[in-house]
Amino acid sequence: MSEFSGAVGFGILSLIILYFARKAGYFVFYKEEMKWVFPIRWYNVVTVFAIYFAAVVFLAPLISTAIRSILNSTPTISVVTWLNFLTSFFILTAVALYSAMLPKEVSWKIWRRSDQASFLQDVGFAFLSFLVAFPLVIFLNEALDVLVSHFFHAPELPDQLAVRFLKMTFVHPSLFFLSVVTIVAFAPMLEEALFRGFLQSFIRQHLGSKPAILITAICFSCFHYSPEQGLSNISIIGSLFALALFLGFVYEKRGSLVASMALHASFNAISILNLYFLGGFPKAL
Repeated sequence: MSEFSGAVGFGILSLIILYFARKAGYFVFYKEEMKWVFPIRWYNVVTVFAIYFAAVVFLAPLISTAIRSILNSTPTISVVTWLNFLTSFFILTAVALYSAMLPKEVSWKIWRRSDQASFLQDVGFAFLSFLVAFPLVIFLNEALDVLVSHFFHAPELPDQLAVRFLKMTFVHPSLFFLSVVTIVAFAPMLEEALFRGFLQSFIRQHLGSKPAILITAICFSCFHYSPEQGLSNISIIGSLFALALFLGFVYEKRGSLVASMALHASFNAISILNLYFLGGFPKAL
């Protein structure tokens, strides 16, 4: 009953905020914001995703073996935390190096539409977008959890994988710190570069901004599917789809990858704080 009440409360709050945001022109695209096309190619997109999956398939096992050999008899949570931290760091570094190798009209335009844009304004718009998006994302998260529990008669839904491991680090300050860096810094930077920087930019030049936002949001949310999450995949993917729509919108609206990274990092940071202090709904990790 409390989950249902929480979903209704966030639903009402979301409607109110979205109404006033629309009235204030938050969702309006101006003509100059629709003209952001640069020569990114399909093989550029394939390459960055190949870097990611190659690291997950081939590099991660090597890192895991090295960690276990260095830290003998170490608990599994230590291995997993260090593995996530190091793998994310190496993938992020590899993607950054690949991006730097691209022609300037591609590598720079992935990051910013205009040289006149302000990083401080990017972060400010990300904060405003967080206030607009947060109630909707939490509403979908809570509402879908209630629906899944009702229709599938599931007494308790499993946590997202990232949440399970994060909870285990709460009693280990050093591991918790590494997890926070991975989730709040590495993950947003890497995922925004892959999905908004490369994929969305490529789709935009062929279909336009709005279809690019939608298609990228679908890919991003499905990317977080995991069989181990069971029925929780429904609420995880649903809430992440809503978040991804805002991430894509912010990227197009501000013309800055910094803005979408800041919004993504904000959601992850709030999710960690809420989970640590209140044990609540961190579905945006």
